[in-house]
Amino acid sequence: MKEEFIKEVSKKDDLKIISMAVKLPSGAIEVITNTQDLENKARYYAKTYDDDFRLKHNTDIQIVGYMVV
Repeated sequence: MKEEFIKEVSKKDDLKIISMAVKLPSGAIEVITNTQDLENKARYYAKTYDDDFRLKHNTDIQIVGYMVV
C-alpha cells in the first residue's frame, strides 16, 4: 500500500487533501486529514513508515487506508 500511496501522490499536480486511516495499538482506527504542507506530509509518511506502512518506531501503529485528493 505504501508504494501505491507514493505513486498516487507523485501523479497529483495539485494535492488538496491527504487522509490517513491509522490503526493504533489498541485496535482503534484514527483518521488524520491533512490540508496544508502536503508535499512535506507525503514525504513524512514515506520516510517514517516502513514498506508495510507500519510506523518504524512502533510497529503496532499501521496505516491501513488512505485517500489522496
